[in-house]
Amino acid sequence: MSESKSQVTLDVQVLRVGLVGLQESDLSSSCQRALASKGSLLQITRLDPGSIGLFCLDSENPFDLILIDCRVKGAGHNLACEIKKVCGDVLILGFIDEDFFNIEAMNDSAIDWFVNEQMAGIAMSWAIREGLVRRRGLIERELLRRQVEEASYTNEMTEVASTVLHNVGNVLNSVNVAVHVVHELVNQSSVILVQRIAELLKKHNESWEIFLTQDPKGKRIPPAIMKLGGHLIEEQQTVLKELEGLVRNIDHVKQIIISHQAMTKSRGMSESLSVVELLDQAVELSFQPGDAKWIRIQRDYQALPAVVIDRHQLLQILVNLLRNAKQSMQLQGGVNHLLTIRAEERTEEGLSVVVTIQDTGMGIAPEHLARMFTRGFTTKHDGNGIGLHSSMVTIHRMGGLLQAHSDGIGAGATLTLMLPVQGEAGQR
Repeated sequence: MSESKSQVTLDVQVLRVGLVGLQESDLSSSCQRALASKGSLLQITRLDPGSIGLFCLDSENPFDLILIDCRVKGAGHNLACEIKKVCGDVLILGFIDEDFFNIEAMNDSAIDWFVNEQMAGIAMSWAIREGLVRRRGLIERELLRRQVEEASYTNEMTEVASTVLHNVGNVLNSVNVAVHVVHELVNQSSVILVQRIAELLKKHNESWEIFLTQDPKGKRIPPAIMKLGGHLIEEQQTVLKELEGLVRNIDHVKQIIISHQAMTKSRGMSESLSVVELLDQAVELSFQPGDAKWIRIQRDYQALPAVVIDRHQLLQILVNLLRNAKQSMQLQGGVNHLLTIRAEERTEEGLSVVVTIQDTGMGIAPEHLARMFTRGFTTKHDGNGIGLHSSMVTIHRMGGLLQAHSDGIGAGATLTLMLPVQGEAGQR
């Protein structure tokens, strides 16, 4: 019996025996003794000879042993082979002549016997014993399969949790920077000057005209107010920009969680989207305005076809790659770094969109290149080896490819991301 054709039920540890054209009373005493010796482990069912085709098709709960009266129409080698496609051993019982017990049958179905009554008891005892051994083996394999499946699921859920924490942690770093910028702007805001002007005007409440036109301090108030208006507008725009970034980052955190929740159930929702648009969004999430002091970002985008893919999973991958490049350049030191982002269309081995992210950071040692995408591998003192690994796994699931190249330490690195235009592998 093939495990691929049968779902093993662990709480059914009995041998199913089918009698075709027979009753237990029809069996010889040796056959009856063989059945009685394992009575508590056997489930005996009488089958109508006309229903042989039906029970042969019952692959959900097949018989382990079939006993057939040789007088049943069609009983013979061909019937035994047909039953064997689903069921276990087959014994055709009766007084069988030498022509019926042929060599071809033995060659094609070596564990099936066409036996006479004298041999039936021995053959049945052997078949029952082998059937029970086979059933126990199937049960043990099913238990092992379930254990492996549960362990795999637990490992997958652990990896999903680690990836979520890693990705959310990256976004929260940007949130923390934005909050710090807003705090500094508010703390040093020019609004405090408005309060000082108000206090001065309050002191001269009855003589504003004289104070503003003749008093040295008062004369400085009108031009100060004109300048102050411009400063406050600039502050407002800066704060609004940081708050918009906060909203995007918080939404990104939400989408990371939603996306990974979808991964635990099924694949996320795919949609037709622009890779260039997503690249620009990833840059906004990965870099702050102050980064322009030490890094220049060069974008080289070709006209590209849309790709059908999970938006938020791809965005997270791009953010991971860009932040890795940024961190590498920070560790390298210096203020004249260049990050080059290219997006182009290629037709080798099918139409694809290729994104290349090239940095001028620390580079990758040759001995580390082969391990770049291994879970847990990192060269950072505070790294965890999750980002690149999870990116590679997700891209592979999408039907894409992620590669790394570097000429060595100090030479920067290039990460290449290939995306199928037709979307995930399962949709092509």
